[in-house]
Amino acid sequence: MALPTHGGQGAVSALSLVVGPGASLELDGDSSLHRYSAKAHGMEAGVGLDAARLPTAAEASDLEGLVRGHFIKTFHLFVPVDQLSSGDKGLDANMRKALKGDRYKQIRFQMDSYEVVGPPGKAALTVVLHGRLSLAGVERKIDVTAAGVRVHDGLAISGSKDLLMTDYQIKPPTMMLGAIKTKDLITVKFNATLEREKT
Repeated sequence: MALPTHGGQGAVSALSLVVGPGASLELDGDSSLHRYSAKAHGMEAGVGLDAARLPTAAEASDLEGLVRGHFIKTFHLFVPVDQLSSGDKGLDANMRKALKGDRYKQIRFQMDSYEVVGPPGKAALTVVLHGRLSLAGVERKIDVTAAGVRVHDGLAISGSKDLLMTDYQIKPPTMMLGAIKTKDLITVKFNATLEREKT
């Protein structure tokens, strides 16, 4: 999303940010047999700037400055349920069934607001995202803490969040006629890099 052009000394007339390639998300859990991990493929992620505000050239030159200045307006992450893969076909089929993937094709997170924790100058930036997670057709408000580290091409963001499947009316999957049971708790881990859009 590009900011509109308008005047102002030292202001940037247009700027777009994107989530760079290589973003990843995985679901980690445990069962009565062993731990498992399902990685997401085909994710869609997007970030939008506040069109009503225009950063100065100094603020725009530093992605951390854009985050600290609250110029980020929107962020979303959509994960296709049928693209979650653990490497175990039976587990994957049961997981997609539990997530009601035939009716709800995506896991969706949409940020409503965020806050920056800690003073500038730290090696890592800590951000708390306030938003809504939609899982198996149930939407709940959640807070997600993420760490941001400056990298050559932008700002690398990573974090994790523990969730209970039953909070989203999901019955933890079972296998082998119930002999193997998965635990209610899952951990969602994510990594993404915020970059300037290349023109």
